Amino acid sequence: MSATLAPPQQDELLVRRKGRAGRITLNRPRALNMLSEAMLAGIASALEDWRNDPAVELVVIDAVGGRAFCAGGDIAAVHGRIVRGDVDGARGHCLAEYRLDLALAQYPKPVVALIDGTAMGGGLGLALHANYSIASERASFAMPECGIGWIPDSGASHLLSGLPAPLAAFIALTGEKLGADTAAALGLLRRRIASDQMSELAEALCAQGIAALPAPVPDSTAAPALPGFSPELEHAFAAPDVPQILARLEAGGEACARAARALLKASPLALALTLGALARARRQGSLEAALGFEYAVVSRLMTHPDFAEGIRAAMIDRDRRPVWTQPHTHRFTDADLAPFLPAAGAPLPLALDGP
Repeated sequence: MSATLAPPQQDELLVRRKGRAGRITLNRPRALNMLSEAMLAGIASALEDWRNDPAVELVVIDAVGGRAFCAGGDIAAVHGRIVRGDVDGARGHCLAEYRLDLALAQYPKPVVALIDGTAMGGGLGLALHANYSIASERASFAMPECGIGWIPDSGASHLLSGLPAPLAAFIALTGEKLGADTAAALGLLRRRIASDQMSELAEALCAQGIAALPAPVPDSTAAPALPGFSPELEHAFAAPDVPQILARLEAGGEACARAARALLKASPLALALTLGALARARRQGSLEAALGFEYAVVSRLMTHPDFAEGIRAAMIDRDRRPVWTQPHTHRFTDADLAPFLPAAGAPLPLALDGP
């Protein structure tokens, strides 16, 4: 089957021009506004239509529902394609998502994301690659992918690359949920507004343009900090691999025990690959490079038994008891991980005008 994405269902995505703005509203609340293939295609098409339209000064992205801004890419659809033998189609879904993240970050006009609810996985990318990310008190952010045998993607490794390495590892490996205040303190977003003012702000942006933006949170001179991220956790997550992280967590208190429980639920392979992605993102510093690396990893990881088992445990049988291919005491060698990584010097297919 072709990896070409279908046109959007009319009720999944609301795309229109209003005043000075192009408006995009995710309208799949019963599915927590997960990004279907059709939605990805619809957003990309709208951005292309508005790129050179002088009547569109900015783009505003929001979502219906309040519970979730966007719970990520439609991972069940990706898995369904794999089950049907359409691995190229599954890869096409992921590639379209990552190209959209890059398009948002590089868009020549301001993009404003109004985040009123949960943003996870691909939804976190949609929210935080915008020029202006504005979160309500109901907003939260998380990267729970290791729990299904996947890695935090949609540029997550790049988003975390500015944080101290142990803190970034803790957030990515445990799937820790970050509230809006915490996300602001970590520098992941700079603007806040009350939930009951979101609709009014959207209307003001359409009428007035960027001048209607709320003032940013003042810059902090303090280092990024996460409440409850103790010196014991910092010491543990500074370790070079997951077995050593777990060994160090054994010596800590209840916070360390909670972190250990989170790691023990996740795929050991995904955890090891995530640590590698974080280290590479810190070295490379580019969103495009991070997205390309993440795509190379997930395009291989999606056919691994751990991904099938993670989906089974989380979404099919829902027993929350995955049986992974390796124990958490396994130390992955470079040779173990090499099949999941791009070859040195290999081009990564993230060009916006690529196939």
